[in-house]
Amino acid sequence: MKFKEMIETLQKTIEKNTKEITPKEEVKEKVIDPIKDETIEVSKEETINQILEILSKCSPDRRKDIIAELNKEEVISSDILVESAVQAADSEEIPDAVAVDIAKQLPDEETIGILQDADLQAEGRLAIIRTIDDNKEKEDAICKELKGVYKLMTDFGQQNEFVERIQKIIGIFKRTDKINEELYRDVAKNSALMYKKTNGAINLYAMEQLIPINEMIKVKMPERIEREYSELLEEGEENKFDLKDVKERFIDKMVKELHRKAKEEEQPDSTFMKYLGDIDEEQSKTLIKCFKKYNPDIKKREMAKILRIAKGEENEYIYESKKNIKTHGTIDDEDIEIIRMCMDLGLFKTLRNIPSDERAKGIEIINGSLNKRLNKQKRLQAIQNAKVAKKEDIPEVKKAKIDKGFDR
Repeated sequence: MKFKEMIETLQKTIEKNTKEITPKEEVKEKVIDPIKDETIEVSKEETINQILEILSKCSPDRRKDIIAELNKEEVISSDILVESAVQAADSEEIPDAVAVDIAKQLPDEETIGILQDADLQAEGRLAIIRTIDDNKEKEDAICKELKGVYKLMTDFGQQNEFVERIQKIIGIFKRTDKINEELYRDVAKNSALMYKKTNGAINLYAMEQLIPINEMIKVKMPERIEREYSELLEEGEENKFDLKDVKERFIDKMVKELHRKAKEEEQPDSTFMKYLGDIDEEQSKTLIKCFKKYNPDIKKREMAKILRIAKGEENEYIYESKKNIKTHGTIDDEDIEIIRMCMDLGLFKTLRNIPSDERAKGIEIINGSLNKRLNKQKRLQAIQNAKVAKKEDIPEVKKAKIDKGFDR
């Protein structure tokens, strides 16, 4: 063999040995073929170990492709993949990402099994929860995470750490009544810990990152904090929780923000008032006191409207800022005032109650009726403005002269 041919042969051999096999080929060679080989016996545990060895050494993108290939193989049951994920999570040498990637490609039932059995860090669990398709199962998983936070509340060194953790959990799925109850419980306990630790301080700004202030008043958050505070007390320890003071702080914070926004938008304070639920006489007095504090010139009529909205006796105002409205087109301040009047009269609410497929017809009827009225007013105005010609303006009609010599 010539030297040149020897070099070419050597190069081909090197290329063959160094060429990366595809995920499909690797799965077949290292996992499937040994299982199908009748001359050897491969246990379930050995298969799992082989799968984990492959997955722990490859890149994230290749790992996903290999898991996809494993999922296609009939001889690889979902039970094997679930067990692989659980063992990956429990291992200190294998990153949690392996377990997460396996869970992402399994049906909900197997995914939930991994969540229940695997020792995953919070980030890994949340990544898996995001992949659950069934809303009920996802809701249950989120509630379980929130309950876990409640149990480990004292582990959070700073309140911003707590807020960040909760935001990640509730950001996965829409808030439901079930999720809300766990959320309120967590926020109340965290606030109670803060109150006890700092001798009466409550970080309302931090709490508002999770729940709007008016919603916290509505669900009686101060009372919830008081209950959690009581649970923290040691036997014989003095209860220093001042419920009246805390309730006033919540209302004062809400009114301050509300008035700032109203002033910024050049609107009455009632524009931004929200339903607060079944407020008692004491809360009503606090509301009045706080509004007078930030708006000394507030009228009695405006204050009465605020109280009616707060109690649910009058509908909340559906408002869009002037800035936002003006971006929709060439709308001036007069147009904005007309929009506000329509809202005050409940016209928009009435239109929303009309089925969407009939709404355009309803608007057409209203518009037609208004146009008829407008045209009638224009005709009446035209008649009133019509001038009767003055006598001097009437052209003189000359009388015909009779020719006396005319023979009739």
